[in-house]
Amino acid sequence: MPHSKFKRPPGFEGVQTDPEESYRAGYQHGARALLRFLEAGRPGDLDRAKSWIESELTGWRHDTQAEPVPPPL
Repeated sequence: MPHSKFKRPPGFEGVQTDPEESYRAGYQHGARALLRFLEAGRPGDLDRAKSWIESELTGWRHDTQAEPVPPPL
């Protein structure tokens, strides 16, 4: 498999055999991470999370030169 244009290590995309399974695994991971963040319950966290998703995370997702680790919240 050729090296990823998304700066993933060689063979990263091959870990999941089904693209739909890979998508669902990422979705589940993201939901768990967001739940842990919101369970912390600090004031203003919901607004901060919304802003992060709408700006930084969206930009990272569409940047083919970005590292595979998302921007910090």
